[in-house]
Amino acid sequence: MNIKFNESENSIEIKDRLKIQYLIFNLMFISNMANSIIRLLDRNKTEFGMYEYFLFVMGIGSLFGLYYLIFKKSTAEKINLEEIEGLKELSILGKKSFTLELNNGKSRDLGRFNNESELKNFCGLLNKVGIATK
Repeated sequence: MNIKFNESENSIEIKDRLKIQYLIFNLMFISNMANSIIRLLDRNKTEFGMYEYFLFVMGIGSLFGLYYLIFKKSTAEKINLEEIEGLKELSILGKKSFTLELNNGKSRDLGRFNNESELKNFCGLLNKVGIATK
């Protein structure tokens, strides 16, 4: 992950492959929903069994996942400092990951930093420009 501060535009540039990953997730969710809808419409109304209920739950789960990725997550590679509300640290099973909370209600995942010095440099940069860490 490569994060740079652009002073002339007052923005942060993040170089990671998050946009490609979210595109793959979106395609997966859309194909799951399409598969569920096609298989459920192909069945007669009286033949609903455990498999059809599983397809229904999988389709609804894919719909919620697609909504979450489109409306709650951001893949922007260039973020203005005015748009950033704060930095949030998450710890799952002892591994730390970081998220930028944005003013529009979305969040931008930063993932994991390669080493502690990269993390300290980024937190120092955010503190210098006046963005709070949560």
